[in-house]
Amino acid sequence: MTQTVVYVSCTESREIQVFSLAADSGELRLRQSLATDGAPQPLKLSPNGRVLYAGMGFANALLALSVDPDSGELGVLGSAAAPEKPTYVSCDQAMRMAFSASYGGNTLSVFPLDAQGAPLPVSQHEPDLPHAHAALADASGRWLLVPVLAADAIRVYRLNDDEGITPNVPAMVQVRSGSGPRHIVFSPDDARVYCLNELDSTIDRFDFDAVSGTLILKQSISILPPGFAGKPWAAELRATPDGRFLYASERTASVIAAIATDVQTGAMTPIDHYPTETQPRGMGIAPSGRWLVAAGQLSNQITVYALDPATGRLVAKQRYAAGRDPICVEIASLPGAEA
Repeated sequence: MTQTVVYVSCTESREIQVFSLAADSGELRLRQSLATDGAPQPLKLSPNGRVLYAGMGFANALLALSVDPDSGELGVLGSAAAPEKPTYVSCDQAMRMAFSASYGGNTLSVFPLDAQGAPLPVSQHEPDLPHAHAALADASGRWLLVPVLAADAIRVYRLNDDEGITPNVPAMVQVRSGSGPRHIVFSPDDARVYCLNELDSTIDRFDFDAVSGTLILKQSISILPPGFAGKPWAAELRATPDGRFLYASERTASVIAAIATDVQTGAMTPIDHYPTETQPRGMGIAPSGRWLVAAGQLSNQITVYALDPATGRLVAKQRYAAGRDPICVEIASLPGAEA
């Protein structure tokens, strides 16, 4: 029986690991360890699940990998040079173009994609985005949102049919000084945006207008656990497929914060904090909404959690060795998978 697969990028050991995830137990089994030229960091599955994009450090490239529909194993489709080291990679819903945000390069790059999803040379380069940390298109295929950490802003671009982007009017929404916008997720109905802020470990909730591309701040909550002492350092934000629960990793505290969201208003209510791997940077949620996998950047381990779809609570089930410096986690269900 085909299974859900988990992809983990391991920067120091320069590999992308592919694990099968058992639907009933959450057990992982290593299926493939793909050696890479350069150090893989950000990963993002295409909307159709057939291509895995990887941002390559040192090599400074966007790599496209084919996903075998039966095994989930990876093959190389192609790559294109990136002007600066990719920090976050993604593509639009129609798979016309891919994006690479560069934290160190303070830029956003746009890559046209060929019919198989492989990147072509960069067609557009947006400078002056201090510590750009992500780039994610909405479900309508009209908009690209780019959290810009050092500017305390989220930039908004319109996606054009001619495989380019243009700044929206207004071009950005400004947020709290010193918050450091890092990662975003959209609600399933495209009506809300949740933004994880790295520097103060908060989540901001915005109403999102998919016609005008505008954002209106509605709520902010902390993800820090009770009694926290230290420098906040948030990392990853994930949502369950039904949009009812959010999960955010906090690296200083080494915890995962669970948050419930109201399906009508999007209002956030904290659930609990769960100790996890040391310095958790990446995590992913199975398309079934039943399993969460978190990677510890310093522990070189990954933990599988059972996710209660009724309450959003997590229970640690399995722990496994990963490659060195596991950074990102992506999870996909193959055709016929039930995980």
